Amino acid sequence: MSLCRLLFLLFNYSYFNEYSFTRILSSFYFGLRFDLTAISILTLPFSVLHLVPFALFYNRAYQFLLKFLFFTAGIFMLLLNCIDIGLFRFAGKRATADLLSIMSFGEDFTNTVPGMLRDFWYLSLLLLLLIFLLVCLYHRISIQKNPVKHVSAGSSNKFFLLFSHLFFLALIFIGFRGGIQYKPINILSAAKYGTGQYSSLVLNSPFTFIKTLGKKSLQEASYFEQGELEKIYPTLKTAKDSSSFRAENVVIIILESIGTEYIGKFNREKGYTPFLDSLIDHSLVFPHTFANGKRSIEGIPAIVSGIPALMPEPFITSVYAGNSFESIASLLKKKGYSAFFYHGGTNGTMGFDNFCRSAGFDLYYGRKEYGQDKDFDGTWGIYDEPFLLRMAQNLDKVDQPFLSVLFTLSSHHPYSIPQQLEGKFRAGTLPIHKSVQYTDYSLRSFFNVASKKAWYPNTLFVITTDHTALSEKSFYQNRIGMYSIPQLYFKPDGSLKGRNEKVSQQIDILPSIMDYLNYDKDYFAFGNSVFNTDQAGFSVNYINDTYQYIEGNYSLIMDTLQGNSMYNYSKDRLLRTDLISTDSLKAKLMETKLKAIIQKYNSSLINNRMIY
Repeated sequence: MSLCRLLFLLFNYSYFNEYSFTRILSSFYFGLRFDLTAISILTLPFSVLHLVPFALFYNRAYQFLLKFLFFTAGIFMLLLNCIDIGLFRFAGKRATADLLSIMSFGEDFTNTVPGMLRDFWYLSLLLLLLIFLLVCLYHRISIQKNPVKHVSAGSSNKFFLLFSHLFFLALIFIGFRGGIQYKPINILSAAKYGTGQYSSLVLNSPFTFIKTLGKKSLQEASYFEQGELEKIYPTLKTAKDSSSFRAENVVIIILESIGTEYIGKFNREKGYTPFLDSLIDHSLVFPHTFANGKRSIEGIPAIVSGIPALMPEPFITSVYAGNSFESIASLLKKKGYSAFFYHGGTNGTMGFDNFCRSAGFDLYYGRKEYGQDKDFDGTWGIYDEPFLLRMAQNLDKVDQPFLSVLFTLSSHHPYSIPQQLEGKFRAGTLPIHKSVQYTDYSLRSFFNVASKKAWYPNTLFVITTDHTALSEKSFYQNRIGMYSIPQLYFKPDGSLKGRNEKVSQQIDILPSIMDYLNYDKDYFAFGNSVFNTDQAGFSVNYINDTYQYIEGNYSLIMDTLQGNSMYNYSKDRLLRTDLISTDSLKAKLMETKLKAIIQKYNSSLINNRMIY
C-alpha cells in the first residue's frame, strides 16, 4: 500500500507540491492506519481460514483456496490504486463505490476502456509489475510440510494455540476497525491529519471504495426548527406578474470540462478559448462561479434541475433518482415551451437520457438520433462542431418559444479532434488544451450559423461548464479553484453585458432564467437568481464527507471530525491562513447558512419534497 501511495504521489505531484517533504512523509505514516484497515477487510476470509486445524490447513486443495483468496484481494487492491493514479486528476478525490454505478450506464465502460488503456498504458504495465511483485512475495513465504510432528498434544501447547488464535483474531478485529477507538475509522477520519488534498494522500483507494460501498441514504439533520430554517434558507421562489412574462427562447450550452483556468479573459493571458473570450465582452459574466460537483453526472442535474451534489453518490444513480423534481424544462413547459436536450454521446451514457425524461424534456437527441457515425469520435460520441450545427438546423424546424440544452463532449478524455483539423490548434501544456480549442472553434461555428436564424434575436443564451478537469496552476488545484467555472448570459441585442463579481453556482442557473423571463408561477429551487440584487451570492459543494460554503471572498470548509476552517481566497490564493479563530463572527454566520442548506437538502430528498 505504501508503494502504491508513493506512485500515486509521483504521478500526481502537482496537486501536493505545496506540502513540505516532512508533511508528505508524514502522510505515509498516518496512511498506515487506513492501509491496515483496507487490508484487514479485504483479506478477512484469507486470514480467518488460517485458523483451521493443522491437518486440513496443509491439504493441497486448501492451500490453493488460500492462494486464490490472497491474490483476489491483493490484485483488487492494486487495481483500484492504479486506476486512481489516473482518475484522481479528473475527480479530485480518491475513487469511491459510485464508480461502479457510473460505469454501469449504457456503453460508457466499453466505449472508454480502449482510450483509457491507450493514454494510460503505463498504468497497465505498472499494475502487471505490482502483481508480479505480489506473486514473488507470496511464494517467498515458505510453509512447513509436516509441522504436526513438532506440536505435542500437551495442555500447554493447546493453551498456546488457543491464545495465539484469539490474539490473531483480536488483531484482525482491531485492523478491521482501524484501532481501538469507539467507532471504526471512515473517510472523514483522514481529516484528523489534514484537510484538502492532503487527506487524499493519507487515504488509499481500496479504503475509500469499501467505506462508500452500499452508502446510499442521507440522514435527517435537525439544526433548526422549520420556521427558522425557512427564514435562513428559503427555497420557495414566488411568482411574478403574468403580464410581464417574456416568452423568449432559451439555449443553454454546457461545455465539457472547460474550467476557468483555460479561459484567457479570466486569467489575463492568452488562454485556449479565443471565441469565448470575445463573447464574454458582449455578455453578462460571473467570474466567481463555482460548480456544485466534480463530474458530469453531478453537473447536469445541478444546471438543469438545480440539484447540487451534496452526498457521496450522484443524484442520477442515488435512491432519490425517482423523486419528483422540477427542472428548467418542466417549468417552461407550463408556459407552452417545447424542451430539447442535445448530447452527442452514445445513448444511455451516464443515464442522461433517462434523467432528461424524468426532468420533463420532450426530446433527448443523442448519437442515435444524429444518425451519421462518420462524425463519431471513436469513444464518446459525435464531434462537437457537427453536433452543434445540427442543433442550430433543428431549431429552425420547431415552434417558438423553445428550450434547448446542449452538452458538448469533445473536451472529455481522450480529447479527440477531427482528423482534418489536426495541426490547426496549438499543443498547449496539458493534453486537454487542443480539444478545448476545438470546442471553442465549434462554438464559433455554431454562433456564425445561429446568428442568421430567425429565432436567434429572441433567444437568451447561457453558457457554462459541467465541471473542471486537468490543472497545472496551484489555485485551480486547491479546494476552491478546483470548482471554478464560467457562467455567462448573452443576448444578441446587447441588453445583457458586464461583469458581476458576486459568487454564483450551477444551481443558480434555473432560478436566474426564471427570474429573467419573469416566470409567473411559484417553484422550488435550491439556488438563487443572479439577477436578484437583494441576495448575496453563495456556492456550496461536497467531497470526501466534507462540505464547502463560499460567500464573498471567503470559503468555509466544514467537517465533523477535524472542525471548521475558513479562508479569504481572494488574498490567500493557496489557502494557507486559517481565519476560523481570528474572524469567528464571519465563520459563525457562514456555518449557520451551510447547516441550513444541509438540513433543507437532506430533508427535501429524503421526504421527496422538491416541488411546490
